[in-house]
This record gives sequence, structure tokens and C-alpha cells, in this order.
Amino acid sequence: MDAVDNLGRPFVVNLLRLAEIIESAGVPFAVIGASAFLLHDVDLSRTTRDLDLAVAIEGGLDAVRGLLLDAGLSSTRIDHRFRTHDGSEIDVLALDPTWSPEHEIRLADGETLHAIGLPEGLRHAVSIVVGNRAVPVMSLPMLIAMKLVGASSGNRPHDLEDACAAMAAYEQSGDRRFDLDYERFDDLSFETAGALLAGLDAARMIGAATREAFDGAAERLLMTVQLSDRFAHGPLRRRLVLAFRTGLDAESSSGTERCVTGAP
Repeated sequence: MDAVDNLGRPFVVNLLRLAEIIESAGVPFAVIGASAFLLHDVDLSRTTRDLDLAVAIEGGLDAVRGLLLDAGLSSTRIDHRFRTHDGSEIDVLALDPTWSPEHEIRLADGETLHAIGLPEGLRHAVSIVVGNRAVPVMSLPMLIAMKLVGASSGNRPHDLEDACAAMAAYEQSGDRRFDLDYERFDDLSFETAGALLAGLDAARMIGAATREAFDGAAERLLMTVQLSDRFAHGPLRRRLVLAFRTGLDAESSSGTERCVTGAP
């Protein structure tokens, strides 16, 4: 589906303008959040017009603020939120590549945000054509991993829904689901195969800190009532989360090969 149909013309206009501003400055960036899922054509249960970006720039938030204000955007009461000329609000998470740990975002008031998975999401962004240009968008496996970590906090109900919608739809076209050796995995079905493949792909991207955060998040999620049979979608969502974790547990590319029918 066209990005205009998914997200609306004002969103696309703002995205393309921001992409031009940020790319002209030589700053790596990627679309993240719910809008990134829609750019990947994931059918979410909700609509969104939010535009969330991640950038990597020396100086972090202060540096990106100067860049955006010089380009005509205005600041808001929230440090990382900016307003465009048409009143749209854009959230920008700015990583400073000189800062350690790399997933930590420093705000103007001295507070910090821990954006687990964001550095890998920027490094492994994929290009999606929007309008007349290719725009970097966080890959679906990294989006899923980050959303599951967010969902484990218990106060972000949309994160679990978004992640499960993406896992259910992952690699529905093509041969990858058919090539899996289903006999090697307990409780794996065609319905949950996309989640396992997403986990396999994420395993090639995520670092140790993100993996540790995901493992803790998965344990918390699997104990929640939302993944129980008390909810209509609970059992399937539980199987999706388990399949994604199984994919993550595969050992590099050799582990991936062993998941395929006929592999030694």
C-alpha cells in the first residue's frame, strides 16, 4: 500500500522534508515507532500520524535541535519534540556516538533515556521508497525487539499489539516460511514461523546489551495475563513471543542453516 494511503499526505510531506534536512547535514537517521511499521506495510489495529525519528549526531539532542530550528521547525515543552510549520509534532531521539553507553540519550535537564536497541536499529536501517526518495526505516526485526522490550514495562499496551502484528505478518510472501524445518521446533507452525524468522534476523543485528534487555523483557512478558488464555489473542501472542525468542537463540548463520529443511 502507498505511504500516503497508510499515513496521510501531511505525514509524507513532513517526512520527506525532514529527510532532506537531515541527509543534507550528513546525519544518519531512521524512521522508528508505529509509523515505521506502517511503512513496512504491517497492518496495525490502530492508525497513527505520529512521526518518530532516531538520529546519530555528535552533541546529541542539542546538536539536532540546532539543526531543526535552523531549518524552520520550532521547539516544544518536551525536549525531544519539535513542531513543523503545519503544526505536526515530530519526536526525535538523538544518540551521541561519542557517548557511552551508546544507547543512552541525554536530555537538557540532565535526565537520560535508555533507548535499548536504537543504535542497532540505526546501523541496520533499510531503505523504503516514500514519494520520490528512499528513506531509511528501522528494520522490522529490530522494531519487533524494541517493541517487545517496551511492552514488558506494562504501561505501553500498543507495543505488544504492534510487535505481534509484525511477527504474524513477517515473511508471509516468499519461500522462507516453507523452507523451515518445522520438526526441529516444538509448537512451531506456519502461523508462528514469521516470528521465528524475525528472531533469526534480529540475532544478526543486536548487541549484548540489547539481547540481555530482551531476555529480561521476554521473561516478564511471558508471565503477564495478556499472554494467557484469559485473553482471546493471549495464547497466539505467547507463541509468537516464544518463537521470536527461539529465533534469537539460534547460533549465528550456522544456526540459521540448521533451521532450514534439508540442512545438515
